Amino acid sequence: MEHLRPFDPRSFSYGLDAWTWLGLDGKTARFATVFGDVVLESLEGWWFLDTVEGTLELRWPTAVELSAELDSPEGRQDLLLEDLVVEAAQRGVVPAHDEVLTFMPHPVLGGRLSAESAVPVRLELALRLSGEVHRRTRRRPEPSPLLLGHSLEHVPQHSR
Repeated sequence: MEHLRPFDPRSFSYGLDAWTWLGLDGKTARFATVFGDVVLESLEGWWFLDTVEGTLELRWPTAVELSAELDSPEGRQDLLLEDLVVEAAQRGVVPAHDEVLTFMPHPVLGGRLSAESAVPVRLELALRLSGEVHRRTRRRPEPSPLLLGHSLEHVPQHSR
């Protein structure tokens, strides 16, 4: 099974609509990993959308560096989750050409990063689900006392 696969641009577009809060403007999805993380290209370089962590990182300035890291043992383990892909396949869980594996329940909701919790889902639906989960569970900053209409005089000393 190929660990980095191209998908239909419409599938990427539909799925990534749930990730617009992360700032995807100017980035084009090129590939997805078996677990639905997305590699995007922009003028700045190559980006990695981690759908488990809910992060977007400019990771590689060039395609050569992208290939080198993903071909390395560390890249295959850390980014492509190769061990989990192999273990899921041994359990008979293999995504179809339009699917990726996703963790159910999502780790942000208490699910585990394990082959036992991996299920095949169409790419666009997996991206939509994970994007919505992260958007809704993102930690919002605590309101400042000044924003609440209180002065700092009333805030206990240890919290200043």
